[in-house]
Parts: sequence; C-alpha cells; structure tokens
Amino acid sequence: MIRGRTWAAVLLASTLGMGTGCASQGAHSAVSRPGLVHLVEYDLGDSTVVQKGFPVGSRFRHMPVRVNGLISAPAEGAGPFPVVMVLHGNHAGCPLDATGVDRWPCDPEVEQANYAGFGYLLGELAARGYVVVAPNLNAENTFGFGEPVPGERMEQLTDLHLSALADAASGGSPDFGVDLEGRTDPARLAFIGHSRGGEAAVALADEILPNAGSRGYGPVAGSLLVAAATTFRNPWASIDMPVATILAGCDGDVTDQSGQFFFEGPRLAPDQTEWVASTFLQGASHNGFNTALPPDMVDQSSRTDCQSPLDADRQREWLADYAGSFLDLLFTHDASETERARADLGIVVAEAAPDTVLGLPARVAYLSPADEREALLVPASAGELAKNLLGGSVTADNLVVQFCPKGFYTLVTKPQTEACRRSTVTIPGQPALAVLVWESSSAALRLAIPEGQGDLRRASTLSLRAAVDPASDLNSFGEAQALTVQVSDRKGRAAVVTTRTDEPALGYPGGDRRHDDAGGATFFTGIVPFTDLRIPLSDFVGVDLGDLAEVAILMDQTSSGALFVGDIEFLTVGKRDLTPGTAR
Repeated sequence: MIRGRTWAAVLLASTLGMGTGCASQGAHSAVSRPGLVHLVEYDLGDSTVVQKGFPVGSRFRHMPVRVNGLISAPAEGAGPFPVVMVLHGNHAGCPLDATGVDRWPCDPEVEQANYAGFGYLLGELAARGYVVVAPNLNAENTFGFGEPVPGERMEQLTDLHLSALADAASGGSPDFGVDLEGRTDPARLAFIGHSRGGEAAVALADEILPNAGSRGYGPVAGSLLVAAATTFRNPWASIDMPVATILAGCDGDVTDQSGQFFFEGPRLAPDQTEWVASTFLQGASHNGFNTALPPDMVDQSSRTDCQSPLDADRQREWLADYAGSFLDLLFTHDASETERARADLGIVVAEAAPDTVLGLPARVAYLSPADEREALLVPASAGELAKNLLGGSVTADNLVVQFCPKGFYTLVTKPQTEACRRSTVTIPGQPALAVLVWESSSAALRLAIPEGQGDLRRASTLSLRAAVDPASDLNSFGEAQALTVQVSDRKGRAAVVTTRTDEPALGYPGGDRRHDDAGGATFFTGIVPFTDLRIPLSDFVGVDLGDLAEVAILMDQTSSGALFVGDIEFLTVGKRDLTPGTAR
C-alpha cells in the first residue's frame, strides 16, 4: 500500500525567467511571466509491482518499489495546469555488485536519484504553467531483481505515480508536498523521455495506456523524446500522437542515433495521422541533458564535428526552451502562441527550413499529418522510381538513381547497394530513400503529375528531404551542394527556384572521410541527418498552381554530385488546429 507521507517536503521558491503561465476555466495559456515555482522531492511510500513471468511464490513475483520522485508546480495562478511526466533513462540506481549488476532493492541512502537530474527542467516548465513530475524509475531499469519484461514494470510504476497525482488533484490523500487540488488537470498529459525513457514514452502513450482516461489521467497528448534509444518497441509503426525527437549530435551512448526511428517509422506508416518532428542538435552529448549523470560512455572528441562540444548548461537551457514550446504547441488555445511555438521548433512549413533552432545550430525534419501533405515520392519502394505516388512517370535524365530500402545492411546482405552507404555512413534512422548520382550539369529527375492531380492551389510549400553523400568523391569535401527545382503547368509554362547557398539540407556534414585501403570502402566519421528542404510555392512565379504537370529536380548548379533524396511532397498549412481535443 502507498503511504501518504512526504519523504522530503522541501519547498524551493525560485525566480525563473521563463515565467509562470496563467490559466482560467481549464484552458492553458502559454503567456509567460516571471514567477515562483514549488520544487519538491516527494515520497509516497512503499509499494510493489507484479512480474507475471515469475510463478506465484517466486521471490521475483512481487517486486518492491518506492513511489518517490521530484515534482514542480506553479506557485501562482489558479490553474488547472496540464501535467508533464519526465521519464529518465536506463542508468544504474543501486551500487553494482562484483558481476556488474545493480542489486535491487538497495538502501535509499546509496541509491542514485537519476530522476533528480531533471530538476532544472521541472522548474523551468512549472514556471511556464505546467505541473511536472519526474518519478523514480530505477526499478524499471534494474536487472538485479529478475529478468524484466519490456514495459511490464514501467506501466505499473508510472500508474502508481499518475494515479496518486490524479487522486491529489481531486482532493485525495496522497501528499506530494505541493497544493495540487483543483490546480492540476491530469486529463491533459504529456510525456518527456530521455534515452530509454524516450522509447518508454512512446510505448506507454501509444500501446500500454491508450485508454488511460479511465484511470483518472490522460490519454497522452504528445511525447518529446530526448536522445532516445530503441530496444524493444517496433519502430516501424505509426504513432497515435504528436511526437518530437531530439538527436544529440555528439551522442556518446546512443551512437547510432536510433531515436530517429520514431520519425522514420511513422513516415512510412500508411495510417500515420499526427505530426512528427526531428531536431538534430549539433554538438550535444547524451548525458548532458541529465545533471545526475557522468560524461557519456563513448568519448566523441576524436570526431572533428565534436571537438567543440556544446556546453552542458547551454544544452540543458536549450532543452527547457524546446520542451516548453513543444508543450505549448500541444496545449495552448491561442493561435499566435501556436505559431510562435511552431517557429521555435523550426516547423513552420510555409518557411524555409532553419539552420538553427532556439539559437543553436541544428537540422530539422518535419512530417506533416497525412491530411496535410500530398506526396510525390517518399520513396518506400523501388516502384516509386518508375511511377510516383500520384501515378505519373519518373524520368532520370543523365542521372543514376538507386533505391535504398529502410534499415541496416551491407553489400553482403544486400548486394548492389554500395551507393546506399549503410555500413559506411551513419544516417539517423536508416531511412528508405533514393540516391541521385550525376556527372553532368544537365542531369534531372522529372516527376510527372497526371492530369486531374495537379491542383495545388491549397498547398503552401514544396518540400523534400536531402543530405549530401559525404563518402562520394563526386562531392567536393567540405563544400555544399546546390540544385534547382522547376515546376511546369499544362500550358507549358515553367518556373524555377535555385536553392539557397546556405541551404541546411545541402550543406556538407561535419566529419572526415577515411578510406579503407584493404576493403576499398570510404567511411565517414560524422553523422549525416536527412533534412528538410522547403520552398514556398509562392516563389514559383508565372505558372498555374491549379494545373501542374511536372516537378523536376535539376542538378544544374554543379558538374557532379551524389545526394540522398526523399519525401518530395506538397504541404498544406492550417487544415486543422493543433489544440487539445484535436491533437488526438
């Protein structure tokens, strides 16, 4: 049974520049002003979770846990305020024994408070008008109390905390050390997950707790994944909520950037209805987001793009800003604040993709909801390179086009895929894509639009994703690429737009080429994010957007090159309002 007591009811009043949100009649406002927040370490006592894989009578059947963590709430304003749960990652909680296992349970005096490393984030988000809780999840991550079943412990642990929070919000007995009654709205719930906590945030919200409303909280309005890892959830699936994932550019733990799977999976899912965003934060480390953790396991300083790493304090400040804007986008009812939040995240589709996000160098990819995009080429299959998704022909002029299926493979497992570079270049998420290779400035990829399919007057933007192949000798080392996009209508009129000289998607990624003389392969040491390139349709002057006949990618700016390309599509703005009640 959970005991209603507070282990350390420490009232910490702190003035935070991001401010406290105001709310009335249950509607969250993103308007910020400086204010006080309560930051409290709570302990609701002891409980157990059940591991059904162990027989009745086994000492591992009922696992002891402490229901404790950190909570922060606005000290001002009536609320009720939305709830945010921050899920920490898989880091040892108890001291390791001689075999390297953290034996569970251990004395609280020696247990590492991994959740407390997000105290800074809780305080900042509470100052913006959220009730934020970071539960102790060490019991989920230990192998010191029997072999865990993925998600089994996590569901029960998070339910213990969220159910208690819902009880306190309605005037029940659990004592979090903060006044929550009438000021907390557990029905408006979001997750933020770091590392393995990112995967848990998706699994909990999308698979384990989809009907959580019957428990007194949720369902989950959206999840922010921070340097996430994938271990047990199938990433090649749709996600029934808005998701933003942050990739740490110099991650020394999740070195393969597998959190990007939570973008690439929904991208290929035929039933994905919500938006998904991905931000590649240059110079960021994995553990730098959590103040309780040591430096990353793998030192990435040997990479040229990581020799000037992002300052950890600045990295955490950035996360607080990003998380605040993400949550505002989920919960605000104010149209101007929605647009401000979208601009903060770099996902205003009617504008060119940014090369910075909230003041730091970053690369952005954005997946609009299915009803806000008209795709020409994803590509998800080789067949799209002959007939595009609108049913028109695909023609390559003086251009070699190679289809690369999703996932990791080598030339041994998938012969004739050398241009895909899956074993020599790290593209986060290992996406399905096409490789375009040319050695003539007359090269072009032409996508025909069938008659009756070319009315794009409601669309605002032509978007594609691209990245320079840094292992190809056809790209000059360290130099950006460039191209021209041409659209033509059925009256034979054409309009062209040449990409910006500083177009992020066509910039040469940070890192070095290394040639393996023995194997003959060229390796690239850096990370190559697959990034948005957006062109407002208003830039194409003199053509009838109501009757387009062709979109062509012209390689007329350089004499040679190799690009990873995908997601050529038309995007529409404003078809629905991303506010509570419509976000799911």
